[in-house]
Amino acid sequence: MEKNILLVEPDPHTSKRLNAVLRKEKFKVNPVERGSEAIRCVQQEHVSVLILDTGIKDMNWEEVVPIVKGFNPGLSIIMTSVTNTPELESAILHHKVFYYHVKSFGNDELVLAVRNAVERHAQQEK
Repeated sequence: MEKNILLVEPDPHTSKRLNAVLRKEKFKVNPVERGSEAIRCVQQEHVSVLILDTGIKDMNWEEVVPIVKGFNPGLSIIMTSVTNTPELESAILHHKVFYYHVKSFGNDELVLAVRNAVERHAQQEK
């Protein structure tokens, strides 16, 4: 089974770095910059995990999450952010995402979360 990761990251440098890290882990990565692209991909493609940055272009992440969940309620969503505030963390947790990753923590925790989310997705498909 393919492990398709939809990576929604507005910063090209960060997107390239995360793409390389995830591909090294044998994930197929589809990097996009915009919330509208993420919605289209979830509608039209098989996505195992969505990694969504809070700073996406063209839409607010709080608009994207409910739309995506409407199309695919079982999809594991991993939120990422450069900054962390109690208000942001509360808002993210309110949306019941799979995992919230603060980028300054490094990539190891993110990769582990992606592995767990992919495993969860595979279990759901059985």
